[in-house]
Parts: sequence; structure tokens; C-alpha cells
Amino acid sequence: MRRYIIGVILLTCVVGIYFGRESMVKEVTRTVTVHDTIYRDTLVVTVPKLVFYNEKWVRSQFEKTDYKLWENYKDGYKIEYPGFMYRTDLKNPDERKIELEFHGITMSCRAYDDKYDMSVREKFEAIGLSAVTTSLADSSFTLAGGCGENRLYFEKDVLLKPRTWMYLRVEFPSELTWAVDPLLHYVKDFQP
Repeated sequence: MRRYIIGVILLTCVVGIYFGRESMVKEVTRTVTVHDTIYRDTLVVTVPKLVFYNEKWVRSQFEKTDYKLWENYKDGYKIEYPGFMYRTDLKNPDERKIELEFHGITMSCRAYDDKYDMSVREKFEAIGLSAVTTSLADSSFTLAGGCGENRLYFEKDVLLKPRTWMYLRVEFPSELTWAVDPLLHYVKDFQP
């Protein structure tokens, strides 16, 4: 009787592990739209069981939140960020940068001095090599693309003054593209 019970338990564990493994590996056909550019691809992804994203809930957080203000006094610009995002840069404070995070969505803003006197076009061509979509303006450019497994980014780089640049970048899980759209529009429209 004891062997029978142990055998049933062992069989249950083996079957559970087999079907559990199957439910974690999926073939996903996805369509991602970032500012009117549509990306389609099919890939096999491993979905961690403990990560759960509710797109509607995440988007509602961006739409109904109060925004906080962060100011870079040295370089003379300020950004607004969702009040529910928490700062991750407090261990190494720097008056020229801010880093924020919320459920795998990161937002970072930083000013830096460039030792090369590059035009906006030269900087755009140097940085934008791996971007999937790009846009160039007089004193800024935007980049978007993939940055790791199932993650996307959207970034705006702005020339503040000769040799001084700043960037505003959002990284997020690809399944939350629709949810972070309000934040992406803020980055796209950002003017220092």
C-alpha cells in the first residue's frame, strides 16, 4: 500500500512538471506599435509563472496619476514623471540624472557632456545603429527598438547646448506596449 501511494505521488509530480513546463513555453505572434510604426514577429518565449501584467491596470496608473517634478539645476531643464514610479538612483545620487522603476518599466533621464563636438546628425548616426525606428529633428532625435529579451525601449536625445546632451529613455516589457503609451507620448513630445 505504501509503495502504491508513493508511486501515485511520484507519477502526479512527473505529470505536473511535464504539463507545467509546456505551459511556460509559448509561441507568440505579436504586433507592437510604437508611434505609428508597426512591428510584427513570431518568437518562442519562456513566460515566468510569477510575473503577471494586467495591461489595463498598468495603463490606468499612467492615465490617472499625479505627476512629480524633477529638475536638473545644473543643465537647466525639468521633467515630470508618474508619482507612483519609485526612484532607484538614491544609493548613488547625481544631480544630472534620475532613474525610476515600476513593474519592470524603467524611465531614466540624464545629462552628460560629450567630449566630441558632434552635430545632431552625427550623434544620431553614431547612436542609432541598432534602433528599429528613428526620427531626426533640428536639436533632437528619437530612437526605438529592442533591448534584451522581450523588452523594448523608446528614447529621446536632445542637444541642450554645445557638447551637452540629455536623454530621456523608457524601457518596458514588450507585452506592456499599449499600457505605457501615455509615457511614450510624453517622451516623444518632451521639450527641455
